[in-house]
Amino acid sequence: MTTPKVRKIVLTTNNILEMEELIRKAGQTTTEELRGSIKTTLNNWDGCKDDAESGEVLRIQRSINNQPSEDGSWTKTTVKLFLSNNESSQVEDAIKTVITGLQLPRIDTVIVTPPDVSDDATLQYLEPVWRALEEAVANGTVVDIGLADVSARLFMELYEWAEVKPSTVQVSLSSCCMVPPELNSFAQQHDVQVLTHSDPAEIVDEDIVSTITSRLGLQGGQCQIEWIARHRTIQQCFGLVRDKAYTLALSCNG
Repeated sequence: MTTPKVRKIVLTTNNILEMEELIRKAGQTTTEELRGSIKTTLNNWDGCKDDAESGEVLRIQRSINNQPSEDGSWTKTTVKLFLSNNESSQVEDAIKTVITGLQLPRIDTVIVTPPDVSDDATLQYLEPVWRALEEAVANGTVVDIGLADVSARLFMELYEWAEVKPSTVQVSLSSCCMVPPELNSFAQQHDVQVLTHSDPAEIVDEDIVSTITSRLGLQGGQCQIEWIARHRTIQQCFGLVRDKAYTLALSCNG
């Protein structure tokens, strides 16, 4: 029997709020939290790369106790998506993977961080990503969509061009100490929610990738991150975070 080659890895941490070793570490950066949750997931996974499906996709997740599902009207799930390129297929794959993994009828909000968030980024570069998000809204798998870390100029250009308008824009506190006045004014005029965040420009480092590949007996250069989704579900009445997790996809040549 031929051992299947691993062409893609999909790793899901499941609810990291159940990881006591992470909860005890206050003040972690996003990268530290992601790295810790991946290591815990791999430590609790008893599979191997030979478990790859016929489509050469290897799925890794931490075993959890089945929890009763809740009425979706009482909860809200938000996904922040970090992309490695501007291809629409990455957005489509990430949304489908998260919805399937969480067994959701839809995602309430998807916020995308494009791979190029420099001041030189153009609307043309963002168009494939945004078209994929608009398609997700059109087919009912996503309710609201937004952007993170783009310049005020680019956000305003995209808003005027888009058929489905962004409802949210996130601004990194590491790049500026305050929301640009022109963006704040535009958002107020168009009823766009402005949020700040402290995620680093790149949340994945070589240590995270090598942690996964070494566990599978692969060389570090054989796999590259495609996308990372951080998803959080809150109980709307009380604002309590019920579930927080990461899902990431890697493409591999081995």
